[in-house]
Amino acid sequence: MNNLINVFLEPRETFTSLQEQNNWKNAFLPIVIAAIIGFVSMVVLSELLTEVQIEQTEKYIMGSSQIPDDQKEEILSESLENITHPTSTMVFIGYVSSSLSTPVRIFMMSLIILLIGNFFFGGKSSYGTILVMTSYTYMIAVIESLIKIPLMVSQWRVDIHTGLGLLGLGEKGSFLYNFMGGMDLFAFWRVIVLAVGMSVLYRREVKPFMIALVIYWIFQTTFFSFIGSLFT
Repeated sequence: MNNLINVFLEPRETFTSLQEQNNWKNAFLPIVIAAIIGFVSMVVLSELLTEVQIEQTEKYIMGSSQIPDDQKEEILSESLENITHPTSTMVFIGYVSSSLSTPVRIFMMSLIILLIGNFFFGGKSSYGTILVMTSYTYMIAVIESLIKIPLMVSQWRVDIHTGLGLLGLGEKGSFLYNFMGGMDLFAFWRVIVLAVGMSVLYRREVKPFMIALVIYWIFQTTFFSFIGSLFT
C-alpha cells in the first residue's frame, strides 16, 4: 500500500524498492485495482455511454452514402433496438471489456518497454520486472478515472479534456481534435514516471528513456487519432 501511494510522490524510491523485492506478483494488486475501477466506471457511465452510442449510430446510418435512403429508417430502428435493449451476453461483454481495458494496456505497455529497453538500449530486464513497474505507473490512470468520471457525470459528456484538448482545436472527430485530446496531462505524467522506472531498472539516466517514450507516445497518439478520424 505504501508503494501505491509513493509511486505518485517518490517514484524512484518506489521502483527501487519493488526491484529489490524482485517479485512479479507485486503487479497483482494494482492490476486488480485498475480492473475494479474499470468495472465501476461502466456501472456509473452506462446510461451516458448508451446515449453517445445512439447519437453516433444515428449520425453514421443517416449520413452514410452506402445505405439506400429507403432502408435507413429500418436499419436505424433495428440498431437502436439492439443498443437500448442489449442481450445479457452483450452486457456481460461490455462490463468485461471495461474491466480489462486498463489491465490490457498495462500488459501491452510492458511489452513496449521491454522492446525499447532490451532491444534499443541493450538492457536485460525481465518482462515480470517491467510488468510490476508498469502496473504501479498505471495507478496514474486510476487517478485520472477518479477525476474524469465525476466530471463526465456532472457535465453529461464523455469528451473530458485535461490537456491540449481544452483548446478546442479542430472539428469534433477530426484528426486534429483527436490528436490534441491525446496530448493529455495524465498521459504525460505516465510517460515521466515510466521513464523514471526505466532508469531504475536499466541503471541509466532518465533523459534517453524520456526521449524514447515521448517519441512512442506521439507516434501512438498520431496513429489512433488517424484511425479515430476515419470512423467519425
